[in-house]
Amino acid sequence: MKKGLRNGMGEPMLSPSQVAACRMGIAGLFFLPFALPALRRVRRSDLPYLAVVGFIGSAIPAFLFASAQTQINSSIAGILNSLTPLFTLLIGALLFKKSILSKQMTGVIVAFLGTAALLIIHGLGQSNNIWFGLEIVLATCCYGISVNTISAKIPHLKSLDIASISLLMASIPWTIYVFNTDLIQVVTERPGGWNAFAAIATLSLLGTCLANLLYFWLTQHTSPMVASTVTYVMPLVSVGWGLLDHEDFHPLYIACAAAILIGIRWIHISGRKTINITESDGEVSA
Repeated sequence: MKKGLRNGMGEPMLSPSQVAACRMGIAGLFFLPFALPALRRVRRSDLPYLAVVGFIGSAIPAFLFASAQTQINSSIAGILNSLTPLFTLLIGALLFKKSILSKQMTGVIVAFLGTAALLIIHGLGQSNNIWFGLEIVLATCCYGISVNTISAKIPHLKSLDIASISLLMASIPWTIYVFNTDLIQVVTERPGGWNAFAAIATLSLLGTCLANLLYFWLTQHTSPMVASTVTYVMPLVSVGWGLLDHEDFHPLYIACAAAILIGIRWIHISGRKTINITESDGEVSA
């Protein structure tokens, strides 16, 4: 996203909406050969849920992340992205009637405190920067809605069908939009234009197509909470890339990231212990 938004000299290239539109348009084109036969297999009643996965789980976060990265660095974005398991839990409780254990609330509070501290530290002295961090938080909330929708409403569909149809649906309005912008002029005439486009194409094929396919498969074969734990690795990866790209990194970011991950880890431990106890009681009763 950074390479698509700015060239090597730091000059603006694609706008956040163009980055999101290119990302979704390329993904839709890639999945088109898979989506067309898949549309004949799925039930009509599944289409609204696939639209939720496509628009809320991919299209909206694509714009929110691109917009946020005009003002915050990759390290901050990656740390905040680790909130996905937290919102998976909260959205599951609020919208899908899944229970939250009282012990898990301790983890929720710790993770939120870490998030608040990170947003405040990064936003000190910089107008509106907290809002750009909140865009990432909102994106992780969207991920929580998407993964719960897959688990609760369309678990019978293959991961390839979910990924191909949902991304094709989400790509249509973005593709119409992007061809009404100056995208072609930017890519062909500005210095570094093709490099910016290549970066977004790489992001789309690896970070959207392949990542969504694997993520949906994991969601169906485990659970939304287990699948969302892949974001544990995100802070390490994003901070590493950020340091290689000479981004500024405040030592307090580490403490905030640790608080977020500790809180999420506590949520998982509390849930797992309760499941084990319940299973043991069932065996005794039997």
